[in-house]
Amino acid sequence: MSILIAEDNVAQRHYLREILEKEFPSHVPVFEAADGEETVKLALREKPDVCILDIQMPKLSGVKAARAIWREFPTARIIFWTQFPHEIYINEIRKIVKSVDPPPAYGFIHKNNPESRFLRFVAAVLEDGADMIDPAFKDSFKRPLLTEFEAEALYYLALGLSNWAIARKCSLSLRGVESRLATLYEKLFVSVAEGTDQEAYEKLAYNIRTRAFFEALRRGLLNSDELEKASTDLEGWLQKDHKRFAEEQKREAASKKK
Repeated sequence: MSILIAEDNVAQRHYLREILEKEFPSHVPVFEAADGEETVKLALREKPDVCILDIQMPKLSGVKAARAIWREFPTARIIFWTQFPHEIYINEIRKIVKSVDPPPAYGFIHKNNPESRFLRFVAAVLEDGADMIDPAFKDSFKRPLLTEFEAEALYYLALGLSNWAIARKCSLSLRGVESRLATLYEKLFVSVAEGTDQEAYEKLAYNIRTRAFFEALRRGLLNSDELEKASTDLEGWLQKDHKRFAEEQKREAASKKK
């Protein structure tokens, strides 16, 4: 029997260890990991009764670490303890949990909660196998899940990519991109009733792409680190696609001369 703490902040990691050893003496030893890769290795080797993961860690995020753990250890009970409860992470966690059969017990709690509530969360997941979600984020866990394309498309919209470019990037038809983006907008703006005067007015009043970008920022479906990475990746792809486009233009011009 054991507990695993994954937290790169030394002071917070020691604090967790102290209260967990005191509150759950029958579940010692308490193992500690300072980054995501170490977390996965310890979890798969020790098979702890519960893993408490910070989300933002070096080498591997808590979400990616959880995916790796559940792939090899599907019955692992994991609590995400974080000060970055962005919806981008919540969306990924929910998708990962749905992919595990049967779905594992897990929890999600903000670090600013009092110690007593945190310990209740741990007890519920560890001893009862219950799912525990911080009340402050219940709505985020009920919203429509974004597909892989929809999550990526938010970055393409933020970086100013046209539908034509998105179609080339994702190997889709232009109509396919338009259809998928329409579904994304419906998921982001579910409060607007379809077919009402309000919907008709807002279609005229707003630039839907810009509004989708704002909504994604507001809900934490985009963050600066991931956006910077997406920008770098996109620059590399654009350089390659520009060459591809030039070759296509040459072939088209040559075909017209025949």
